[in-house]
Amino acid sequence: MLDAIDRVIADLGLNILETVEVPERPETRAPVPKRIAEGPAYPAISKTIPGGQVWKHQAQALRDLTSGKNVVVSTGTASGKSLIFQTYALHLLLTDPGSKVLVFYPLRALTNDQLISWQQLAEAAGLGRDSVGRIYGGVPMAEGEQTLERSRVVLMTPDVCQARLMRTVSNPTVKKFIESLSLLIIDEAHVYESVLGSNTAFLLRRLMAAKRILSPRGTSRRFQVIAATATIDAPAQHMENLTGVQFNVVDEAVNGAPRNPRRILHIEGPDSGSGGEAAIAEIASRICAMEKCHRFIAFIDSRQGIERAESIVRQLRQSGKDVKPYRSGYEEKQREDIERALNKGTLHGVVSTSALELGIDIADMEIGINLGVPQSRKSFRQRLGRVGRTTPGVFLVVGPENAFTRFGESLASYYESSVEPSYLYLGNRFVQFAHARCLRDEMEALGRNSAEAPAGVQWPPGFADILKVSREGYPKEFDHIAQIGGDSPHINYPLRQLGETNVEIRQGTHGSGIYLGEMAYIQAIREAYPGATYRHFGDAYEVKSWHTGFNKLEIRVTQLNQPKQPSNTPSLIRPTRPILRKSVTIDLSGQGIISGRFKKGDKGLLAEAQVQVNESVEGYSIGNTQHPYSQSTNPNMRRKQRDFRTTGVMVKIEEDWFSDPSVRKEVAEGLRDLLARERSVAPQDIDSAHTNIALATDAGLRKPITDVVVIYDRVYGGLRLTENLFDEFNRYIERMSLGAELSQGEGIVSCETSDNLRRWVQDLSDSEDFVYSQPAIEPPADGNWLLVFKPGSIVGVFSKGELQDREILEPRYIESPLEPGKMVLYYSYQDRANRGGTSFTPADSMQAAGHDWEWVWWNPDTKEYRDLEVSE
Repeated sequence: MLDAIDRVIADLGLNILETVEVPERPETRAPVPKRIAEGPAYPAISKTIPGGQVWKHQAQALRDLTSGKNVVVSTGTASGKSLIFQTYALHLLLTDPGSKVLVFYPLRALTNDQLISWQQLAEAAGLGRDSVGRIYGGVPMAEGEQTLERSRVVLMTPDVCQARLMRTVSNPTVKKFIESLSLLIIDEAHVYESVLGSNTAFLLRRLMAAKRILSPRGTSRRFQVIAATATIDAPAQHMENLTGVQFNVVDEAVNGAPRNPRRILHIEGPDSGSGGEAAIAEIASRICAMEKCHRFIAFIDSRQGIERAESIVRQLRQSGKDVKPYRSGYEEKQREDIERALNKGTLHGVVSTSALELGIDIADMEIGINLGVPQSRKSFRQRLGRVGRTTPGVFLVVGPENAFTRFGESLASYYESSVEPSYLYLGNRFVQFAHARCLRDEMEALGRNSAEAPAGVQWPPGFADILKVSREGYPKEFDHIAQIGGDSPHINYPLRQLGETNVEIRQGTHGSGIYLGEMAYIQAIREAYPGATYRHFGDAYEVKSWHTGFNKLEIRVTQLNQPKQPSNTPSLIRPTRPILRKSVTIDLSGQGIISGRFKKGDKGLLAEAQVQVNESVEGYSIGNTQHPYSQSTNPNMRRKQRDFRTTGVMVKIEEDWFSDPSVRKEVAEGLRDLLARERSVAPQDIDSAHTNIALATDAGLRKPITDVVVIYDRVYGGLRLTENLFDEFNRYIERMSLGAELSQGEGIVSCETSDNLRRWVQDLSDSEDFVYSQPAIEPPADGNWLLVFKPGSIVGVFSKGELQDREILEPRYIESPLEPGKMVLYYSYQDRANRGGTSFTPADSMQAAGHDWEWVWWNPDTKEYRDLEVSE
């Protein structure tokens, strides 16, 4: 096989920049622990254990488990982690006939892939295939209940546990299932970080609370947790943060699994865009044309990139081999068909996002291709683990010459370095509020005091206080999250996003049409904005409009006719790009600075602080032609935006060289990219700004500043993903300098910029002297004055999860329709979604979102306006 890939590289004239040979490793075995060997499960598994021995790490894990410990197994891919938890699960089920097992897989594809393995094992043990069941979103409620009642082992994603199991916790079948749980298995545990991990941490605590309440007092049935992962740093600490319980660790130090040799190649080429996608397609099509079948998996970290690359592959291949795209957002049947074809071996290759990087065990997958450097070492190790499971494998990383050196490393050092830490932040108040709403419903369903945090669970600090006010009396900052949750928090609070609603994509007219899938709002404004070309399963669609339906946003698309063309040429469908605009407002008050994290020098400062961010799509481009929404007469062509409060790190450099916007952009994007790479932060979860930045002042005013860059969380409320940038800022500057040196000036910053940064940072030191104090804003002394939005301001109102524009016409001071005798502030506004219409709304329902608003003083008696006077 290695010779075959060498021929592909030679035939295409590809340039190999670096090669890493991963040697094979012999196995190390140990006897099956006595309790397992003498237990009722052993006859079922003995046929797969030569000589009554398992790999060394498997033996240790099973010993710890039979001693009643919670265990996290952190060993490489293809090291038999599934055998550990399946064997122990079978041991428990046969020892305790009333017990049940819940298995969490983070992706739907993994539940499909592992179901057959579980059923075969259960059948061999005499439990029957029906003793293993799977519940997913498309399973009818009645069928799901039957699965819970009948099955001893139930497979699901945490998303299903949130939306189905915990939502119906008062159902007798659900109650009996939770009470009978003796084992929770968490596979691919490293995935539970950032937004998904922080949400899942609360879900697991809620599940454990329900288990404690439903279990009879004095019950002897213990409840254990097994976690498995191939790529994790500090596994015991991560799992304790995730679950609130302690773990024993079985890691690489005792890994006895063998390993086939693998070859990793850095191939020169573009790492993104149409050029990179075409390069992947060319390599894939050449593999398809080979006489002997060599199956491959190619990774592109872009949903729409997957679609574009697949359409090129489809046009180029002429050998009759089948290649499919795969990504999240496809319909369930589409995903299942692709997964089934992969397992059966009828699919020659697949081009995928990260949706197939976890745990899919395709024994004969030989070749892996990655466009660009994977987003993290964790991701890299997982993708590398998809190939070479039963035979030697090869993995190609396609990227420019400086793909590794620009970050101050090589392919070899990238492979050899330890994986990044897994990041959880359980102090996010919006995460806590969402789960408080869910927990209150659950406690009421179980007949408990819903305003008190259940005992016996390690709840994060601050959660108990938010739980008490999660129904009423909560601060205004929670209004948006409360609106999203509505009356169905378990359904409306997805685990994989925060403060964002899901958006359905439909082909056809409003009120009907073919369902194509869905995505988070944060993705939609970047991929499916009005006028965009949206690709799905190789077909191209034009986004026509957004609609707010019943508790759901819908995006309507129509299919584009693809011009006929020779099979060896790329698609002529128009590519579109969004016209993006963002603004960042930093709060450097005593309340805005996070935990006093502030450093100051003679010529600048460094701080971690609260920030307010507005991101908007103002139109789209086709080639060099821009199509701004402001110039369109089509009412469907209008701005889409996100406005959210989060956390970030600001760098203020008061030197002449930093006044150049291109230098600030270089520094901002360099720090952002390096942080994402160093800390395994998903690129979509952080961003940077170097223009349109302001400091917050009293009453929400903004003071523009130009000598600042900000690196911030794109997560609603913030997960402090940028925290490490403040903690180790000097190290990040050194890494940028090393990258500039190794790549001969082609690093993430230039040599000149890195030298300036190294010199500037030496002057910083901890300080409590904040650079900015709130100015005083006093109303005029000669009458009754109110602070209002100036007529003509464009502000925002949330409706069904979408932040919609409202153009202020004028303020109105009227008697409250709810409290006679009380005067309240209203606004008349022009609804830009319904041009020409005028409506009224209370002032407290509008927020200062976007870029086009201004405060003024207004006298409701005289109708006079006055500009604000700010005294420093």
